[in-house]
Parts: sequence; structure tokens; C-alpha cells
Amino acid sequence: MAINTHGLTIKGLRKASGETRRYNDAGSYDEIFYDRNTGEVWTRYQYSIGQNSWTAYHDADVIKVCNAMRHMTMQEIADAINDALTAASY
Repeated sequence: MAINTHGLTIKGLRKASGETRRYNDAGSYDEIFYDRNTGEVWTRYQYSIGQNSWTAYHDADVIKVCNAMRHMTMQEIADAINDALTAASY
């Protein structure tokens, strides 16, 4: 089944999807990021009660897509990237 990337270049989608997982602990989650310039997507694991710990990039091309506390499929991540880019354009 083909992934609808919404016309975007998305590199590392399979790896990012594989790195997301279901967390039974409320303090664990994966942040998902996308670089608009290179098309790369990646995750950063976080553990923080209340999700008040995060990664910040000081690069206008890098956007935070979402926090994932469960496994996300490649299609779900591609959709989330498209949604984040749409929201960022406002």
C-alpha cells in the first residue's frame, strides 16, 4: 500500500514510525520533528511527567510535528507532518 505523502519529500518515515511505541507510563513519549529544507523526519524520546520536557531546535526549517505516546504508522506520521505544515503556514 502506497503512503500518501501529500506531495512532500519525507525521508526517514519508516524509521520514525518504527521508533514510536505505545507507552504504558504517562511520562514517556516521542517528539516527532520534520525539516522543511531536507525533508527528513525523526523522533526524540522524552520522559517527563506532564510532558514539560522537550527538545528545541533553533532552525526555522525544523518544525515539531507532534508528541506520540503510542505507535504511529508511516501514514499517520505523513498526515501529521502535512497538518503541522498547514498550521505553521498561518
